[in-house]
Amino acid sequence: MTNKDWLRIVTLGVLWGSSFLYAEILLRYLNPLMIVFLRVSLAGLILLLICLIKRMPIQLTGTDLFTIGVMGALNNVIPFSLIVWGQQTTTGGLASIINASTAFFSILLAALFIPQERLTWNRVGGVLIGVTGVAMAVGPANILQFSGSDSGKYMILLATISYAIAGVWAKMRMQNLPSMISATGMLVASAMMMVPLLFVTDTFQIAPIDLYVFFIAFQFAVICSVLAYLLYFKILETMGAGNLLICTIIVPPSAILLEVLVLDEVIGLNELAGLAIVTAGMIVLDGRLLPRR
Repeated sequence: MTNKDWLRIVTLGVLWGSSFLYAEILLRYLNPLMIVFLRVSLAGLILLLICLIKRMPIQLTGTDLFTIGVMGALNNVIPFSLIVWGQQTTTGGLASIINASTAFFSILLAALFIPQERLTWNRVGGVLIGVTGVAMAVGPANILQFSGSDSGKYMILLATISYAIAGVWAKMRMQNLPSMISATGMLVASAMMMVPLLFVTDTFQIAPIDLYVFFIAFQFAVICSVLAYLLYFKILETMGAGNLLICTIIVPPSAILLEVLVLDEVIGLNELAGLAIVTAGMIVLDGRLLPRR
């Protein structure tokens, strides 16, 4: 890969990592569902404007709309809500480490539902190492505890399962849809789903949102959804899906570093050890950095 390719991969990893920082800041002012609504609605509106400016043809059948709607729920509404809700009792750094288990669940689910995605020795080894790392980050003594202060960790873990199911759904049902249309449709559909959810849960904040808070939410949407999606598709186009795993490796350390620099968070030894083990698991899972016989 060229230096430009590496720059794109590292940048995407940092953009994804910054989402945990933005969520933690916004939780001081907004409830979790409102944060998710602002993220998907603002990002969806921006991407829709880009599609209109580029005059991209939008021709979707009823089946396509259903597929995109399911993807919006699995890849945006459910995981975004669970992660932000979980961050109320969990630091962004720990949340990012737990979120890294998405790669491991994706491998297992893909092997079950997609015939071409077979389990290999390095994939099995990577999954086992990665799960061990997540357990280490959470804390071996806390794994089976389900008190209110620990619930956030399990909500984030559920979010990773939703991401993994979304990945399988995308491979099975969305291969023929243009990537930009898919991303725009997912975010717009997610925003539409969030509206009734906000009113049903009585969490819609009618009072005018402070300009500073709105500016942070706008940054969140632009940086972590719009720019991240555009860069994501560029990497897919130029380097292939395999290199996205490297981005996933970069997410936890970048999230932790941003938390330390901006919020003065203190990272525990178990979290650092878990991060190191999760990273090792992803390297084994990827396989390209391992010596070949």
